[in-house]
Amino acid sequence: MAVAEVEGVAAGYELHGPADGEPVLLLGGTSMPRGVWTMMQLPALVEAGYQVAAVDPRGTGESSAPLGGYAIADLAADAAGVMAHLGWAQARMMGLSQGGFVVEYLAAERPELVRSAVLLASAGPATAYQRAWFSAMRALFAAGPVPQEFFIAENLLNALPAEQLRDDDALVGQWVELLSGTTWDTPGDRGQHLAWIEWMLDVDHAARWPRIGVPVPVLALEHDLLFPPRGGRLAAAVMPQGRFPEIAGHAHGGAIAAGEQIGPAVLEFFAEH
Repeated sequence: MAVAEVEGVAAGYELHGPADGEPVLLLGGTSMPRGVWTMMQLPALVEAGYQVAAVDPRGTGESSAPLGGYAIADLAADAAGVMAHLGWAQARMMGLSQGGFVVEYLAAERPELVRSAVLLASAGPATAYQRAWFSAMRALFAAGPVPQEFFIAENLLNALPAEQLRDDDALVGQWVELLSGTTWDTPGDRGQHLAWIEWMLDVDHAARWPRIGVPVPVLALEHDLLFPPRGGRLAAAVMPQGRFPEIAGHAHGGAIAAGEQIGPAVLEFFAEH
């Protein structure tokens, strides 16, 4: 683990792989610590010879947790700062969920930094469900402290397909136990969620898609309530070099479980771009 100082904010990261490997930057979801990538694409990327930096988002892990809400522009500045700290002029990038927002922002606003990008469970225009859900979340956060029970229920609802929530009590129980061990509504977690909420309710971010000129696969998960395939397809269609692969059988939380489908697709894409 190492820390890069970026305009007074500490950005925690881990660097893996050979020093002469081509750089890949991994940016995770809301309040997702960098270590989760070790259960996902990081080992395969290192084995393929890439030098990989997995970053703790602001407010998470070893990164600073300033008070107040964060913005995706803040998280993008942190990621760019890690790259500058490492001496990387450009990198391939992969963003999961909120990490995908950061990659979108960098690809549109700092295109010189992005060689190619993978957006996993992260892109698409806001649906009616999203607007209702995130409006409710914004009101809840504005009202004061948010109870742990909400975070558990929110993660369950969005992470698992409806049939698993309905029928697989054992699996849901495992998720509840896992989520119950996490401390929620810390200053960093609150800042992360506010960045997520504001991005999801901001229609202007879709205007950046036509300006993303690098090659981008928008990977959507079949049962994802937050970023359904129809939205990913629309986003990819207006990116000059966008493409749209769909991963069957998973909801938003399936980004880890679907590793056998996602990993080879990412390696093949990075080998080409």
